[in-house]
Amino acid sequence: MRYSTISLAIVAISSLLASASTTWKQVRVGGGQGFVPGIVFCPKTKGIAYARTDIGGLYKLNSDDSWTPLTDWVGTNNWHDWGVDALAVDPTDCNKVYIAVGMYTISWDPNPGSILASKDGGATWSESKLTFKVGGNMPGRGIGERLAVDPNSPNILYFGARSGNGLWKSTNSGVSWTKVSNFPSTGTYVQDASNEYTADPVGLAFITFDASSSSSGQATKRIFVGVANVGTASIYVSNDAGATWSAVSGQPLTNNLPHKGVISPSQGLLYVTFNNNAGPYDGTLGTVQKYNIATGVWTDITPKPSDYNGSDQYYGWGGFAVDSQKPGTIMVANLNSWWPDGNIFRSTDSGATWSPLWAWGAYPNTNRYYKYDVSLAPWIGVVQSGDTKQIGQMIEALVIDPFDSNHWLYGTGLTIYGGRDLTNWDTVHNVTLKVLADGIEESAVQALISPPTGPRLISGMYDVEGFVHNSLDAVPTTKFTGPLWGGVTSLDWAGQVPATILRIGNDGGNTNGKQVAISTNSGSSWAIDNGGKHV
Repeated sequence: MRYSTISLAIVAISSLLASASTTWKQVRVGGGQGFVPGIVFCPKTKGIAYARTDIGGLYKLNSDDSWTPLTDWVGTNNWHDWGVDALAVDPTDCNKVYIAVGMYTISWDPNPGSILASKDGGATWSESKLTFKVGGNMPGRGIGERLAVDPNSPNILYFGARSGNGLWKSTNSGVSWTKVSNFPSTGTYVQDASNEYTADPVGLAFITFDASSSSSGQATKRIFVGVANVGTASIYVSNDAGATWSAVSGQPLTNNLPHKGVISPSQGLLYVTFNNNAGPYDGTLGTVQKYNIATGVWTDITPKPSDYNGSDQYYGWGGFAVDSQKPGTIMVANLNSWWPDGNIFRSTDSGATWSPLWAWGAYPNTNRYYKYDVSLAPWIGVVQSGDTKQIGQMIEALVIDPFDSNHWLYGTGLTIYGGRDLTNWDTVHNVTLKVLADGIEESAVQALISPPTGPRLISGMYDVEGFVHNSLDAVPTTKFTGPLWGGVTSLDWAGQVPATILRIGNDGGNTNGKQVAISTNSGSSWAIDNGGKHV
């Protein structure tokens, strides 16, 4: 399936169903419409990448830059499996892919999590039930990856669990799992102890193998594990294939919750992004560090506010990428700069110097070093007055194609951006920033109506509000205009005047303001409804 879709059931009463079959139509929306916390390229075969979402399952990259869903076979009875908390690809066989699935680790979801495994690139799957929950839509869902395949002995996998459940290991390609009882930390950080959703421990953050520490056919000796701790050790290492573990000496102990741990094999360096929070919405302080594996020396390479003509750092760090073709070329994303926009920094000298995707000009203006292309989802470019965001927020997934230094992708809370002219950054400094999420569907649809006249369909959903679909085959050019809330929970049309549409909003729990809007032109424009003759 190449299109972002809302699945429409044409519902008829039971007497009609006997004489007419139900039909289905794919409705193009484009853009993804939700958080993409993880993207992984396979280092073995060119052109293969997978993307995980927090509520919309797993996807595989196509040659035309669109995505194919791999978990749409999961039905509503197993809705919890739409949440993908971790993704791993066998670096020796790109058809072997593993995901940790489960939606919540709290009372909202009573089900234990699972590890799903595929040997044919996602065409078919096998399931291994875990004894604990997995949180694909929990705080910290962008850190990782928590799941990893041993590059030298790919029958071995490790998984870092949440909720104090620690580190787990499989020696039979994910069929069964055993707890690593000698691992010294479970990750005690909680985002906010006063709320059930944010009070569950985030657990382990990432698992990274150093393939150079062993030869093919032997279990990799050196394994780094990031742990969601703050104020105490958060990076651990084993140098004997997991027989023993110890905290890495010299690591930062302030604002030190690790989000990403990426090895540059040719340099013998481990790069780590740190934050004072788990994300994906928070993060106000942090550092970017590189660890020389041979010498045991940590170096702070955090981009400075002066690198983008700023005056202070008000964010932590999330996504990190290494260019496998160009040793020393790295990229990092801040988490989160909510205004005026998120930012991504690039270095060609292992972090000694950085250049940004945007920088301050004469305040409040910014200099943007990119070309913005939303042609595949034009509605993304339609924003409220005063909204300066284009690059996006919640950037935890940031990758460079290991076979092509020009090809890059990153996920935001809304979509996937990227392009195929990345090395322009280092010369003319004007890269293409294109929406590349065609095929990804993770909208939380709450309302669908099809008035007897006017648009074919009007949809309402969380996060992106909703759309007027004049055609089911064309991506909408705009979403609902103001007033805007956190989402739409209900839609209806006036029976005698179908062009009059009413929508009910949800602004995240604030009940003080009016959350009802009315349109008299089939959703082309809206105004807050004050009651009276229209109701």
